[in-house]
Amino acid sequence: MIRQCIFIFIVAFGFTVVTAHAGTPIDWQQPAQPLGSALQQLAEQSDISIVFDAKTVRGIQAPPLQGHFTPREALNQLLASSGLEAKEVTPKRYSVVEVPKKLNSNEATKLPEITVTGAENPNSPYSTQYKVPDASTATKTSTPIMETPMSIQVVPKSVLNDQQAFRLEDALNNASGIFPQQGFGLVESFSIRGFSTFDYYRDGVRFQSGLAQTGPREMANVERVEVLKGPASILFGRIEPGGMINLVTKKPQATPYYSVQQQFGSFNTFRTTADATGGLNESNSLLYRLNFAYEDKGSFRQFVDNNHFFLAPVLQWRISDRTQITIEMEYKTGRGTADHGIPAIGNRPASLPVNRNLGESFSRSTFDEYQASVNWSHAFNDQWEIKHRSNFQLTNQDDNSVLPLGLQADNRTLDRFFAGFRNNKSETYNTSLDLTGNFDTFGIKHTVLMGGDYFHYNSTGALIDNFAFPSIDIFNPVHGGSSIRDPADDFLYDTTEDWFGLYFQNQMKLPYDIHVLAGFRYDNAEIKSNEVFAGTATSLNSKQERISPRVGLTWQPIKELSFYGNYVENFGVPNIFASGLGGQPLRAETAQQWEAGIKTELFDGRFSASLAWFQLTKQNVATGHPDPQLTALGFSVQTGEAENKGIELDLSGELLPGWNIIANYAYTDSEITRANDITQGNSLPNVPKHAGNIWSIYTFQNETLSGLRIGGGVTLRGKREGNRENDFQMPGYTLVNLMTSYAMKVGKTRVTAQLNVNNLFDKHYFPSSIGFGRERIVVGMPRVFMGSIRVEY
Repeated sequence: MIRQCIFIFIVAFGFTVVTAHAGTPIDWQQPAQPLGSALQQLAEQSDISIVFDAKTVRGIQAPPLQGHFTPREALNQLLASSGLEAKEVTPKRYSVVEVPKKLNSNEATKLPEITVTGAENPNSPYSTQYKVPDASTATKTSTPIMETPMSIQVVPKSVLNDQQAFRLEDALNNASGIFPQQGFGLVESFSIRGFSTFDYYRDGVRFQSGLAQTGPREMANVERVEVLKGPASILFGRIEPGGMINLVTKKPQATPYYSVQQQFGSFNTFRTTADATGGLNESNSLLYRLNFAYEDKGSFRQFVDNNHFFLAPVLQWRISDRTQITIEMEYKTGRGTADHGIPAIGNRPASLPVNRNLGESFSRSTFDEYQASVNWSHAFNDQWEIKHRSNFQLTNQDDNSVLPLGLQADNRTLDRFFAGFRNNKSETYNTSLDLTGNFDTFGIKHTVLMGGDYFHYNSTGALIDNFAFPSIDIFNPVHGGSSIRDPADDFLYDTTEDWFGLYFQNQMKLPYDIHVLAGFRYDNAEIKSNEVFAGTATSLNSKQERISPRVGLTWQPIKELSFYGNYVENFGVPNIFASGLGGQPLRAETAQQWEAGIKTELFDGRFSASLAWFQLTKQNVATGHPDPQLTALGFSVQTGEAENKGIELDLSGELLPGWNIIANYAYTDSEITRANDITQGNSLPNVPKHAGNIWSIYTFQNETLSGLRIGGGVTLRGKREGNRENDFQMPGYTLVNLMTSYAMKVGKTRVTAQLNVNNLFDKHYFPSSIGFGRERIVVGMPRVFMGSIRVEY
């Protein structure tokens, strides 16, 4: 009943709002703030369009805007005494330019060149930009993407909003070479440049989804998603070599902003989010941001339903122009259902109804997730700055699940077993300290980064199971069985991981528009595992150290074009659960990457494109001993190797006024180059040779259709191998998605109604598998309708 009341209220409110006109006076209450932000806020709260050059307004403070003015009068108030003026280029479209100086009769009349860039700040809550000029993930410094000798893609908030992408998996469709793997609803796993990872990063801090099992990442407080391709261990420690996913969260803003969004869709999806930010005192030295989300979601799959509550407050104190401290918290609690998919028959997924679940109704997981962080920074002067971040995470999880064990010879009887976690608890502490400096030597400009970090992780709990569980006929299922554990099979675990690292990086700007990046990292890492199974205790320990280099070169002959290349080494996973003869610990996995590419920015920086070629090789992969008898005893050797190479193309930005696009294509040639079994020469699982995605949206510019937007996209995936043995494949597929929205304004409030349709033609497809065995293949989502009402003011 409560959900219906909320829905009726929001819809009724939205459809009673009328559009504000440029000539209608509005009650303005804007604080003093940078002129660029003030102009952007004015445009968003009225129906006029304002374009300006970011350089022209930089450093200019706008006065407070308080009173009853038309939008044109308000614009004049903001520009008073700024040395700028607004020219109406078309009805309700203004260009901010410098006021022409009075010229002597002997001086030539020449107006300053103006580059129209639109909104200055892509992090504004109102931003609709698809192209973001800077990213910090690759270098830990604010470096233009055009000058970064790495492949980095950014999926901004505007794309997430337009697609109603509130799952990380959906957001990453917009970046090349990233594909989901089966997470069975409780974890998130991805293949990046052919190598799998269970980890993602939040503002540069690692989160281990595979062990926490607290469900998909909540996206309500995510500003944008940055993806760094290739090895990233030089700045972030141990990581899989394919790349890293970094979620950049929303930060407090001085300009007040409030929004509430209600989403509702197929399979009983109900989702409410809220976002609020602003100042807590008159000087705006104390800022806050608060994000909230509640989600109750069913599924097209039998027995599956999920819900969670999420809260993320942020408090920032700007002590001075050079010093700030920020305190952030996140809390998430909920329950979910594990869904292990369907098995393969022959070389294809079994032909079963899309809603069929081969588990049981008692499969449930409950979880709690806490996170707190403190970061501060201080600029000693205009050249040197120090930053420190400390982060603490705690997760608790319990679950019951029924998992597939194997399909019998009749290709219809599926053996299963019961399993679950008890008191699955993880604690993570991370701290880092960075010193950044800018200086010149002999005409060379340097940006240096020196830092260190420490990471501590502990995971404890018990894994219970019972293999005396009823089988099921996959074509005529009769569900049964109960969640009774077999105490003799209890597996107790206590794993601790500690590492610290030191790193140095120098970004040099040489003559002739050449940029050089060079750096290295020293890692000292130790992992300990204590296990108890059937009354027998086992202890494992691995301690290793390594120095990893990175070098990159960029040449930018003209502003719109740059060429780059890099060579990077990686320090990977520790191989702790594999051992050599005599129980000797194995070395950690390592990797190397060669990469070269081209980047371009067109249309005054509103559109960007990048083309990259890469060759990425991982070594020291544990594989069975060449002697079958020693393999049977559990001994391994480190002769395993895999190589992925390919081409990636990414496009994003504004092609014409109102027409935005984000698109990608990836060609990936994946091969297990060395192994002591039949997998040598095979492809890694879940890696399509050809894959692409395109999404485009148009905002109508004429007055009659003002506020209307239409868009759509296509996702293509080629055939993928289901496991390392390559004995079954998941067919390729094409999905078509559409959207439309309409925004209405009154005074300071904007109401947006939106409808998205995903998988328009109701395609039956299989997006991924777990990557081993033949029993866990994900069934793709059928046609989905998703509506929303968003109120902003």
